[in-house]
This record gives sequence, C-alpha cells and structure tokens, in this order.
Amino acid sequence: MRAFVHSWAVFVAIERHPERAARLRELERIVDAGEQDPTAAIAEIGTIRQAAEAEAGL
Repeated sequence: MRAFVHSWAVFVAIERHPERAARLRELERIVDAGEQDPTAAIAEIGTIRQAAEAEAGL
C-alpha cells in the first residue's frame, strides 16, 4: 500500500506541471526507442522524479 501511495503522489506531483509531464514522456520515449544513448535521458528522469518526490513531501 505504501508503494502505491508513493508512486501515486509522485505521479500527481509530475502531472501537476504540464511542461514537466510532457518532458518526462519525451524522455521515456527516448529511453524506450533505444535509438540513442539513454544516459542523459535517464539522469533527467531521475531529476524530475526527485523534484516530484520533494514536492510531495516524500
């Protein structure tokens, strides 16, 4: 249950900012496509998630 609440809180914090949510989706597409080195995209995804966790108080 805690894992679900944590995931949901992060999701909501990300979606609360449309630009950030769009950027996250773009980064996820880059990683999923596998057409280029995903290192920078993965790092930025981590940054976005950390910011969302901080906003959610986690």
